[in-house]
Amino acid sequence: MNTIKSLSKFLTKYFTFFVILVALLAIFIPGPGTTLATTKVGNLSAVSILLMIVLFGMGITLTPNDFQRVARNPLQVILGTIAHYVIMPFIAFLLVHLFGLTGAAAVGVILVGSAPSGTSSNVMSFLSGGDVALDVSIGLLSTLLAPVMIPKLLKLLAGKWVNVPFSSMFFSAFQIVVIPIFLGIIVHTIFKEHIQKVIEIMLDLRTDFLLPCKLIA
Repeated sequence: MNTIKSLSKFLTKYFTFFVILVALLAIFIPGPGTTLATTKVGNLSAVSILLMIVLFGMGITLTPNDFQRVARNPLQVILGTIAHYVIMPFIAFLLVHLFGLTGAAAVGVILVGSAPSGTSSNVMSFLSGGDVALDVSIGLLSTLLAPVMIPKLLKLLAGKWVNVPFSSMFFSAFQIVVIPIFLGIIVHTIFKEHIQKVIEIMLDLRTDFLLPCKLIA
């Protein structure tokens, strides 16, 4: 456990450097990432399973009390979530037209811009001395809305390049995003203090899994 904590602190300290390094490796040595991204386990890709592990890790650190933050500051959280789903997709759409991207490249940029904020946002907020509690609340709400918002934004902004099957995308996102989070919350609620050590490990592993999952996806 001490080794995991030390590794997590090291990765957090040099987070930006490792993001750039892994991105460059993915560009110039795409083989391992491509294999991982195309490997299927049942109907799910290996990347989807890794993301589900990350989101389960997020869920297992939450309790029903965490949702009270949204209730206590609804305006800030709602405005932050609206800004998230307006500003980021708009910038992605702008970049697509600015650089003349089409097809899969355009859809990929818009998809990244439409994705909810996650653990990386929490890490950056913590490192910059921001309001981490507010950031977590916005991230949680934007993640729970992802099954609805991602298909809608893709259909609106990338519909001319790809046919967006709303219902299948919704159920896929619901399966990958919402179910693991709520399973984590249920596990935390049932086992409570008995799972505290596991929660400490998951908090560290969550960041360690985050880097490859985000960049490969």
